[in-house]
Amino acid sequence: MSTKVARDWQPPVGVQNDSAAQKGQLTLYNSLVDEKVPFIPAAGLHSKEISWYTCGPTVYDVAHMGHARNYVTFDIVRRVLEDYFGYQCLFVMNVTDVDDKIILRARRNYLLSQYKAETKDAAAVRASSGTA
Repeated sequence: MSTKVARDWQPPVGVQNDSAAQKGQLTLYNSLVDEKVPFIPAAGLHSKEISWYTCGPTVYDVAHMGHARNYVTFDIVRRVLEDYFGYQCLFVMNVTDVDDKIILRARRNYLLSQYKAETKDAAAVRASSGTA
């Protein structure tokens, strides 16, 4: 039983859907139409220059393997595009800017470190926690 949903999508001008069968042409899975389609750079069918922007990690805490995966995965894809398919990639990845959660955490950590530096006695901590 087929679960394909018909969606409106047109291939770039001058490209036939069956032209992807040419040897060495890059095809990508298009989830909009649920099939592989030929990769056509924005500059045109015979262009080897591509611009690629991808969202990078939103870093809220210490670095971990999930952050590295983002960089490594897209670097591998970029290298395949350049070295195997001969594209010249202008690749840009952002790191999400500081937002309210990061600012709040930094402020909380700063205040806690100041409090710890000023308060050495456990009895003083207990006493001040009742007034907070």
